[in-house]
Parts: sequence; C-alpha cells; structure tokens
Amino acid sequence: MFIDRATEVHADIHDAYDVWTVYESYPSFMDTVEAVSWTDDGRRHWVATVEGETCEWDATLVERIDDEKVAWRALDGRESGEVRFEKVASDRTRVTYQLEYDPAAWRASAGHVQRWMDHRLEHDLEAFKELVETSD
Repeated sequence: MFIDRATEVHADIHDAYDVWTVYESYPSFMDTVEAVSWTDDGRRHWVATVEGETCEWDATLVERIDDEKVAWRALDGRESGEVRFEKVASDRTRVTYQLEYDPAAWRASAGHVQRWMDHRLEHDLEAFKELVETSD
C-alpha cells in the first residue's frame, strides 16, 4: 500500500531538513514511535506501538541528499519511504512524506496497520510542522 502526504512549514529548508534528520528525536513528534537508535552496523533500530502492539524493525538509509531528501527501507520489507523538502520561499518549505508498506509484514491486521499508517503520516507531519515552527 502507498501513502503520500505533504505539508508546508514556516521554516527555512535547511532548518526543516536538520530537524527531520535527528532520528533519535522522532519520538518527540511521532507519537507511536517509542525509540529510534543506531545499530553498530549503521542501521536504525525502530520501536513503535501499532494499535497497542509493540513492533521492532531495522531500517537502512538508501538515499540522503542534504536539504532535499531522505529515503529508507526496512530490512524485513515492511516499509520503504522518503521525505522530500522543497523550498517554497526563503522561510517556507514543503515537506512531502511518502510511504509504501506491506500490511502482512507488520504481523497485525491489515485494518489496524492501515489506520496506524494513515495516522502516522497525518499526525507526524502536523507534529513536525509544530516542532519546526516553534524551534529557536
């Protein structure tokens, strides 16, 4: 399944990109993510709650272009995605969050996973917007 959401933030593209790429701070704007940490081999280990169930997985960055794009994929095939940053004005940035996922790989009902993913993208973008716009 594929989800594509976007928002415009009142922030310079560099500032928006910098906030998004501090992976350990994801729990501050991703309410279902409990932790993101780096593994010894440079991957990110995720812990999140999906409809009351704790899920863990590892992901790797597949592309990172400063102030433009971050793309990843889960090693077990559960998801892949990217976040793109586009300068709208000197103090405005469009942030586009795209995610492709396999409901069966989440080991939860497809309905639960779909609700979680929809919430995840909508909420995460709104919370990210608030975080970036209130950061000093």
